[in-house]
Amino acid sequence: MSSTQLPGSDIWVVHSEFGNILAGCFLERGIVSIGWGIGPIKHDDSKHSIVELLASVHSDAKIGTLQTWASEIQRFNEKMEVGDAVATYEPRSSMCHIGLLQSLLVSAELFPPTKHWNGCLKHDYVHRVEWLYEVPLDTLSEYTRKRIGLPMTLTRLNPQASAELRQHCMG
Repeated sequence: MSSTQLPGSDIWVVHSEFGNILAGCFLERGIVSIGWGIGPIKHDDSKHSIVELLASVHSDAKIGTLQTWASEIQRFNEKMEVGDAVATYEPRSSMCHIGLLQSLLVSAELFPPTKHWNGCLKHDYVHRVEWLYEVPLDTLSEYTRKRIGLPMTLTRLNPQASAELRQHCMG
């Protein structure tokens, strides 16, 4: 357990692909990442331009799905700040991992494939994370577990769920 205190703001949750099966990659590499295979975007790209990029790669996706993905990419790109608390979870180990964002977006090219995580970084959007805490999911209330398990790739926990996670990370 770390002695680093988490900020009082709401905690971001970043799910890795395929039912969080790649969460081990996040932990091993000290990152969180998202992506839908559209390549890097600029910090000031509009939601409309992101939707167009997504549509060019995912032509079968419905417009509502594309807009949801674009919103997640924009939030990951523009709203997450250095020092924010971030979490991911591993269903296989039933652990929630919590850390602090250490960087704004960096190139995924800085994280070449490894033997264990060859497909890990097909994502173009990466933040460095210092992983500090592990919290067993079964120690959390059903309310907080449900919020952590929401199906979106990127979400921000509400104050109640964030407070409960922070309590499990104290001393």
